[in-house]
Amino acid sequence: MLFKYRWLSMFRVVLFFTFLFTSLFVNSLPYKIDLTDQQLSELGLLIWKNEGQNKLDHLTVWNRGEDFPSLGLGHFIWYPENKKGPFKEQFPALLDFFKANNVTLPYWIDKASFAPWHSREQFYQVFEQPQLKGLRIFLSEHLDIQVKFIILRLENAIPEIIESSEQWQQQKIKANIQQLTATTAGLFTLLDYINFKGEGISSKERYQGQGWGLKQVLLTMPEQYENPLRAFGLSADEVLTRRVKNAPRDETRWLKGWRNRVHAYQNMVVN
Repeated sequence: MLFKYRWLSMFRVVLFFTFLFTSLFVNSLPYKIDLTDQQLSELGLLIWKNEGQNKLDHLTVWNRGEDFPSLGLGHFIWYPENKKGPFKEQFPALLDFFKANNVTLPYWIDKASFAPWHSREQFYQVFEQPQLKGLRIFLSEHLDIQVKFIILRLENAIPEIIESSEQWQQQKIKANIQQLTATTAGLFTLLDYINFKGEGISSKERYQGQGWGLKQVLLTMPEQYENPLRAFGLSADEVLTRRVKNAPRDETRWLKGWRNRVHAYQNMVVN
């Protein structure tokens, strides 16, 4: 009888650790996203429209009030030397992704360890010179690679967002992701927002302890809703409004455009 109880106890322990390991392993797996070539093209045009109005010149910009240029389809941040800020830098990772996909980079950018411009003024002084003009053409010729780079970010981010959350939060996040990924428009919404405002898991991307990334929007969504795209847009509005309120500097000039962007999700039409 004693042997039987010991065996049952050991069996329960094994079951517990098997369940724990399986949960951790499954949560850590990348989330697989499959899109057709046409959908990839549509997503690229959508993000380019949201980030740069589908204009070639907007593939290389340096916004007023910021300490870094934003480059490429997703306006990926590239910090100048000694100016590392709190926001996630993505442009160097994009360059590595180009190389991994056998894309030859312009020589000068391949050799650069950081953004070679020291200020916004210097950036626009050389805006029409060969380097930046060539960079814009290069980026416009490889939109497909940049779309795949954004998709990879979301694939990796979903399990990271879940792992970084409390148990009750995980259930809500998973349920909202399931609702949104049920349609191509919902999937595009997730891809656009994570490129727009990030994962929401970095402790550096906080104002007064509160973030504004995809994780925060998913957690702010109501428990019940009929239209997941509308619910996401309203939640994103709330999260971004809170960011502006908490910001250490005046960000109100961007809020109207941010709101227009996230509320447009509910009217998105994709094939």
